[in-house]
Amino acid sequence: MECQAYLRMLGPVQVRVAQSWQTPRGAQLRLLMAFLALSAGQVVSADDLVDLLWDERPPRSARASLQILVTRLRKSLAGVPDCTARRYGEGYCLQVDRGLADVHVFRSLISRARERPDSHAAIAIFDQALLLWRGPALADVPDTVRVRAIRSGLTEEHLSAIESRFSCLLAADRDAEAAEEIPLVLASYPLAERLAGLLMIARYRVGRQADALKVFRDLRDRLAGELGVEPGPELQRLHQRVLAGDQALAAPDRLSWLPLRTGGAGVLARGHEPAGGSGPANGQGQANGYSPAIAHRPAGVHGPADGPGPADAPAADNDVPQARRWQPASHAGQPGSRNGHGQAVPPQGLPAAPAHFVGRHRELSMLARWLNGGEAPAEPVTLAITGMAGVGKTALALHWAHQVRSRFPDGQLYVNLRGFDPSPAAMMPGEAISGLLEVLGVSPSRVSARLDAQSGLYRSLLAGRRMLIVLDNARDEAQVRPLLPGSSGCAVIVTSRNQLAGLVAAEGAHPLRLDVLAGPEARQLLASRLGADRVAAEAEEVTELTALCARLPLALAIIAARAALRPSFPLALLATGLRDLRRRLDGLDAGEQAADVRAVLSWSYRLLSEPAARLLRLLAAHPGPDISAAAVASLAAAPEPLARDALSELTRASLILEHSPDRFALHDLVRAYAAGLCGEAETGSAMGRVLDHYLHTARAAVRLAYPHAHRVRALAPGCEPPEHLGAADQALAWLQAEYPVLVAAAAVAASSGFDAHACQVSAALSEYHARRGYYRDWERCQRQALAAAVRLGDQNAQAVARQLLGEALIQLGSLQEARDCLREGLRLFRDLGDPAGQADCHCSIARICELGKDHSQALYHAQLALTLYRAAGYLAGQAAALNAIGWYYAQLSDGPRAVSYCERALDLHRKTGNRFEEAVTLDSLGYCCHQSGQHGQAAQYYQQALRAYADSGDRFYRAQTLIHLGDTHRAGGQPRAGRDAWQQALAILDDLHHPDAHSVRARLDGEADDPGSPAVVVST
Repeated sequence: MECQAYLRMLGPVQVRVAQSWQTPRGAQLRLLMAFLALSAGQVVSADDLVDLLWDERPPRSARASLQILVTRLRKSLAGVPDCTARRYGEGYCLQVDRGLADVHVFRSLISRARERPDSHAAIAIFDQALLLWRGPALADVPDTVRVRAIRSGLTEEHLSAIESRFSCLLAADRDAEAAEEIPLVLASYPLAERLAGLLMIARYRVGRQADALKVFRDLRDRLAGELGVEPGPELQRLHQRVLAGDQALAAPDRLSWLPLRTGGAGVLARGHEPAGGSGPANGQGQANGYSPAIAHRPAGVHGPADGPGPADAPAADNDVPQARRWQPASHAGQPGSRNGHGQAVPPQGLPAAPAHFVGRHRELSMLARWLNGGEAPAEPVTLAITGMAGVGKTALALHWAHQVRSRFPDGQLYVNLRGFDPSPAAMMPGEAISGLLEVLGVSPSRVSARLDAQSGLYRSLLAGRRMLIVLDNARDEAQVRPLLPGSSGCAVIVTSRNQLAGLVAAEGAHPLRLDVLAGPEARQLLASRLGADRVAAEAEEVTELTALCARLPLALAIIAARAALRPSFPLALLATGLRDLRRRLDGLDAGEQAADVRAVLSWSYRLLSEPAARLLRLLAAHPGPDISAAAVASLAAAPEPLARDALSELTRASLILEHSPDRFALHDLVRAYAAGLCGEAETGSAMGRVLDHYLHTARAAVRLAYPHAHRVRALAPGCEPPEHLGAADQALAWLQAEYPVLVAAAAVAASSGFDAHACQVSAALSEYHARRGYYRDWERCQRQALAAAVRLGDQNAQAVARQLLGEALIQLGSLQEARDCLREGLRLFRDLGDPAGQADCHCSIARICELGKDHSQALYHAQLALTLYRAAGYLAGQAAALNAIGWYYAQLSDGPRAVSYCERALDLHRKTGNRFEEAVTLDSLGYCCHQSGQHGQAAQYYQQALRAYADSGDRFYRAQTLIHLGDTHRAGGQPRAGRDAWQQALAILDDLHHPDAHSVRARLDGEADDPGSPAVVVST
């Protein structure tokens, strides 16, 4: 089967040009293309790319050489549809449909195959995927350490797919084929335990029991000779079953015949786990208070003889495993001993401090400040540490509690309230108080059955004492209130996923919301577990892992445990299994509930009301980085008050974050969890509703903000916007706040089957893109829109997308492609009988002619545009065309005609109230005055234009007028004023990453060819 992709990495690196495959010239160019394609859609920093391309010490010119390579890459990829290497700040991102790259096609097919219940159908898909491999991955790029790690990860994926295919052969009763084919693969992977197990089963089923046993003996000898280890327990159990002639092995059972994980890659050798696999259930150690290896057990307090050993450190964010219900740790004073006050000293109740705690300096300072720095608080102090599951609340509480324990000589108590455990019910307050009273020496026979009496006795026993109480994993305020002491000298630390707002309001608790670790802290956590040398040696992989784990301590601890068990394996293998958001949680499972991110999140999810649970599922379908309450109402098809209620519940449960007023964000791993809960139908309808919301509100906002803009096109009948926007400034504020979401919405619509929305959202954004100078985003949106319009077969949408894409390409300097787009758009508009659309194309073609110094041809197209705008009855277009004609006459040194046309344009713009086009026309008149030597009058026109631009919110054309003003000041003998104007223009253009910045920089450096002439710019 011929690969339908355009980019190949599974073998030599190639790109398809026309109908043939070509190899990019130069090993570095091939490596750059392959790496950016593997990271498609992700920004890779320039420093990372430099380190990738120069394995040894990079030369001083590395950054410049990288830019040249990126330019060559863009040329190499010119024939790949909807593919561009874009710059984002200090990094680069390859924007390409993943279906155009063989490695992503391979992964998609493998995922589909593993989801098919029919083994025969799955085998066909596996075969299709495996045919994409043409040799070793990245076969013709430099063999550096990082390339070997990438290649190794891809090889693991390849082998995992082969193993899964063999599993399907066995499930489909095709044992003879498996017995014949597996040895060919095993010869290349002689230490692959799962592959050996598959061969043992195949040979056993075809009646070759002795040969099956020989496979085990041979593998055992190889493992002992090369690694000094025995086969793993799974393979040893399989060996015993073959020895015993277990008839159950003969029954086809898809992927369940061997107790090895099959969701990811199989086990290759002892101690080796490829990307996408799951770590063993017996991890070791802790990270920031987490220990994925420890099984979940009920929390509580036990007596001094049962003090916690090393395994009693917290297993999860809110989980401290203990053997009994109550747990005081050993203390210098045993029950019955007395302190200096003559009081009985209860056993200490703190579990062990987390062994790998890192960072949290700000939070620790806040806790210390709230304790007032004294020996013990003068009044009761309650500290409420809240945050999402797995963020490290228990670790922080215990770390700090151990730091201040000396201030509480009468003892410390700890109780896990099980508020978010997987157990059916949280600990009741009465149960908690009964246990605390028992620890404080009260006989159970003296404890009343009434909660108020229990609470009163508890508080009386604490009166006059200096004690620290840690109430871990609280569900809500009602669970905590009866456990609060009423006297001075005591401090309480409460941890909860709930915000505990009632505790803050009524009891004066100090709230501390815990967020994920900062980047350096996340690296420090991994370094504490894996060693600083390993983290430094694999710095890029560590950066990616911390990002994929979203810097969540529990996720990082699980990854650290898996990596620690495989010290010889590159961390890139772990990253490979986490890149797919929907499968990421599979890689964050250490085999037990307390060390499984999905399970820990589920304990919060199951406590939600149905409206809140439904909203959490639907939020996974939202395309942008955050969402407003109004958009949530559309997403959930609910009245806004009910949507706000559900948002409040999710916020209280720390499942979403209100990071700024009325804007809510979903943590990446919570999004991954929610996506796994949401069905395709539910996701599709929710996405359609929220795309409608953004489309109709964006249309309304752009019309309010830019009432005379000719780029605003309605491709389909609109409806009333879900959000009411009353004025232009409100509309601009909405566009600014929602811009990242709108761009993401256009991209998701194009990739999710909402092609009409992709066209319409992109068209609605085009004026905002032009005014704000977001040209790269404009280009990308219109390329997506054009592809969507072609899929729809919508000629009008194709015409609009081509015309708008042409405008964006002009701003980016891609003039030939822009001309091609506009000519095709012109043809389509002509076929549709749309004179205004034709006029728009002619105006843009005129701009291309102007940039090519063909001012006569530019004038011709501007005159055609004026005729067409008049035929369409479009006044704003007519005024813009009049100004363009005047501008081109000025370029042809016909000053009188230029001024005449520009003055007519200015009069018409002022009558229609179009401040933006008024500014452009004032700039044209300034240019005319400059040409005739009237530098004072020219400067006045330019200053008026700048004021009008400020009213219209434009940036790019403001920069152009500043350039002209600087030229005029310099020509009029005011070089300092000219330099100031150029500096302002340069700041804007640099911020826009616009190529015109080079000419301004040349002026400032005194290197311009003709510093006395204004830059050439035409009005729109």
